[in-house]
Amino acid sequence: MDEKCAGTTKDVIDSFAVYLSEKGRSENTIKTYCGVIHSFCCWLESREKMITHLTKDDIQEYIYFLEAEKRSVSTINKIFNTINTFARSIALPELTDTVERTNKRIDYVAPDYLKEAELQELLSRAKKDTSKRNVAIVYTLLYTGVRVSELCQLNKKDIKLNAKSQTGQVMVRSESGNERMIPLSKELVIKLDDYLTSRTDDHDALFVSNYQKRIATRTVQHMLKQEYNIHPHKLRHTFCHDLVRKGVDLSMVAQLSGHSDVNVTKQYLDATTDNVS
Repeated sequence: MDEKCAGTTKDVIDSFAVYLSEKGRSENTIKTYCGVIHSFCCWLESREKMITHLTKDDIQEYIYFLEAEKRSVSTINKIFNTINTFARSIALPELTDTVERTNKRIDYVAPDYLKEAELQELLSRAKKDTSKRNVAIVYTLLYTGVRVSELCQLNKKDIKLNAKSQTGQVMVRSESGNERMIPLSKELVIKLDDYLTSRTDDHDALFVSNYQKRIATRTVQHMLKQEYNIHPHKLRHTFCHDLVRKGVDLSMVAQLSGHSDVNVTKQYLDATTDNVS
């Protein structure tokens, strides 16, 4: 690999790492994903191609290469999912739209969500948590499915609560500028109202740090790890899985969760089927 290619690859991977961090991925996940993309970059460069000029054909050829190398189906799926995430990070999700493996389209790996016992354990911990802010964060992630980056950008004005009827809604803005309105559950309305009523500051942010600044993604991740031993993405997966399990139309689930590609939402169908069986 020449010096110019090495520099370009490092820049691309560094940018991908930042994207994953902003999405709330754990350090281990970031390391794994970046390792996959690094291997993909090396494969491309061995064929005198560059990750900065990635095409659908490049991805398809790589999948065929992995098959020829006798990689397992689960390994290929995980690699594909990583490349799919990378394509979204560079605002080119269409790159993976039609990628197939021999006689079969690539499957998405079913997401990890909270099973019933785990959910009850989480709620039990929340009942014992004396921090109204922390409890409100847990309930917001669990009952709206927002990404941590989206949660941290929420302002008080984005939340509309009716404590009397215990109803409400939140306006969420994604990094791409898209907006979506999510209805709030009774449980979440109660926790948010309890938290906001306890606030004595005039900060615009919905969630603030102990230093009265807008809370950061790292702070949320650290809190969830220390107090609840859970990663925020699992709460998001639980929200999506629960909607699919209840029979909500996939297009609606995609809209509520902010999925730009309904194929990403379809992975929860497999998770629901696995749960039933």
